[in-house]
Amino acid sequence: MKKVIAINGSPRRNGNTAELLQQALKGAQEAGAETELINLYPWGVSTNAA
Repeated sequence: MKKVIAINGSPRRNGNTAELLQQALKGAQEAGAETELINLYPWGVSTNAA
């Protein structure tokens, strides 16, 4: 079985990035993969390079 991990670095947990990741994971699940979504923002991980 394949495993797919999606990592969301956006501070908006339910924003556009999260929606795209959810759709990608849904497709992976339908193809038989085990999936997981990880949100970085609650851990204080900054993805802003500025």
